[in-house]
Amino acid sequence: MKNKKIFKKILAVMLCISILTVTVAVEPVQAERAPGESAADYINRCYNRITSLTALNPRPRIIARAYLVGEDDMATASWLNEHETHDMYAVDPGTPIQGHIYNSEYYPQDNMDYIRDIKDNYENNYTATNRIYHMPKGVQYIESEGEMFKVVACDEEWVTIWDNGWQAWWVEWDNIAFTSSCIHTVVDGYMATHPPGFYKIQRNKVWLDFGFAENHPYNSEAAIPKAGNGVVTKLTKLRPFPNEDEKTDRESTPVYALPTGTEVNVVSTQLVPSETPGSTAKYYKVSFNGSQEVQNNGTGYLKYEVPGVYYLDSRYLNFTQKGIKTPDGAVPGEITNVTSGSEVYVYKSKDTGSERIGILTKGVEIEMFPSESDANWTTVYFNGQKAYVQTKYIKKAPYKVTDISELVVADVVKDEIKMSWNAGENNVEYSCSISIPKGKKKEVLWSDEHYKKNSFIIKRKYIEKATALDIEVQATDKNGNKGKKLEKRVFLPSRESKLNKKLIVIGKNKIEGRFGYLGESLQYSTNKKFKKAVTVEKYGKEKGRKGKVYKSIKAIKKLKKNKTYYIRRREKMKIETAAGTKWISGKWSKSIKIKTKKK
Repeated sequence: MKNKKIFKKILAVMLCISILTVTVAVEPVQAERAPGESAADYINRCYNRITSLTALNPRPRIIARAYLVGEDDMATASWLNEHETHDMYAVDPGTPIQGHIYNSEYYPQDNMDYIRDIKDNYENNYTATNRIYHMPKGVQYIESEGEMFKVVACDEEWVTIWDNGWQAWWVEWDNIAFTSSCIHTVVDGYMATHPPGFYKIQRNKVWLDFGFAENHPYNSEAAIPKAGNGVVTKLTKLRPFPNEDEKTDRESTPVYALPTGTEVNVVSTQLVPSETPGSTAKYYKVSFNGSQEVQNNGTGYLKYEVPGVYYLDSRYLNFTQKGIKTPDGAVPGEITNVTSGSEVYVYKSKDTGSERIGILTKGVEIEMFPSESDANWTTVYFNGQKAYVQTKYIKKAPYKVTDISELVVADVVKDEIKMSWNAGENNVEYSCSISIPKGKKKEVLWSDEHYKKNSFIIKRKYIEKATALDIEVQATDKNGNKGKKLEKRVFLPSRESKLNKKLIVIGKNKIEGRFGYLGESLQYSTNKKFKKAVTVEKYGKEKGRKGKVYKSIKAIKKLKKNKTYYIRRREKMKIETAAGTKWISGKWSKSIKIKTKKK
């Protein structure tokens, strides 16, 4: 999909060139070479037929966005693969679109004939494919899963869209005529080519997002309530409202499907009953904003500035309530001994006839209590309460700690150092420390045995204490196993003593001399505590180097005559980070007192 977007940008530029240099009127539908028409003229005519439609007027209102998905309700990552494409049909000419009937060229029925004929006449310029001859009747082009459409109308069976068109042709200007060639390496690149126009697709092939205001009640992510952290336990539908009547009511049409393992924020732990008559389903309100990690492609599902609020079937969500810890004795468990797609029920009591409060699938993780379990029933922790799963379907998760192997200086931000490391698939926390090396011993400045993130900031108060710091990180997995401890020494700028007053020449409005070395800052103030201090740094570019290069300062100018000043310096040092070469400042030296001359 990413390649497709890049191609569109390239083709837009090339198409502009062709429009400026070649003028071919839009012909009536005539997918055959006219008598006396040259091959070059014919291909030019075919090409213009599928590219030269202008913007329609009046422009229809976009009532929703539609996302093309597969039989599993999800979009697959690759572009135009045989098993991941769907048929796009043309809207019948004369069909009203929001009460208006448009000119016939906006109902594109016959452009596939042009594509077929271009292939037949210019086989050498294109990748050969026979699939183009096996398109179902009425199909105009095929589209890959994950594509987003602009919806102008919909009913129970069809979704009508306006499409700006796309062509898999590279246009090259050569003297008078231009030639075209297929730039896509996949044979189905032919079948994605189509002009602008109105198309339709079966409603059961797409998710629809009508952009209801009720799903976007918050102006910032920080304002969204965070009652708990949830994990989806089975592929399930994300709905704009708590109901399931999908075909007749647009307010129940799902906007996305969340696969097993998706993490969501639980907005409220209060169960919401379904609005569908006769339904016993219950929902939790969650917030979610589509991400590439979840959808496994770059299409941008639900890409709003602020996550939306939607409804998720309570049976398919296991959450941990904010501020409440799992009871002692719990260990990670994993659902097993069940085929993919089959359901394992979470019961309210040790009885298959009791209420089913949750549904789990193969590979799902859930906290279990071995000391409260037996051969028939295992006690688990589901949505903040103890519940039960048949023992034959669950076992202690066989986790193995992932050792830290990439402890690096990630960046320098505001004169503080960011450290990061590989998180590891099964790691849940880390033992971290910052120390000053002192021979065989160390002075620990900071430590945390239960650190949750895979990065932290070395703050200024630690940086200013030494010229080197030792960073240690050790991972802990879900079963409490610890990995190997990894250590990295980070070298820092020298800690300066006060300036040598003998090397300074004092004038009436400046001081000059050899203050320091390559890479330094000077700071002066009329106040001993350096209130309203002025910092002086000299930097520029050197050949072969990128970014700032700090240089030695020879003088401090624009001082007031016959005035007492306090001056100090600090070293600046280059440090290599994952974000590139950065500079970091050392600790300020002790200050010296000087007084400028009267004359």
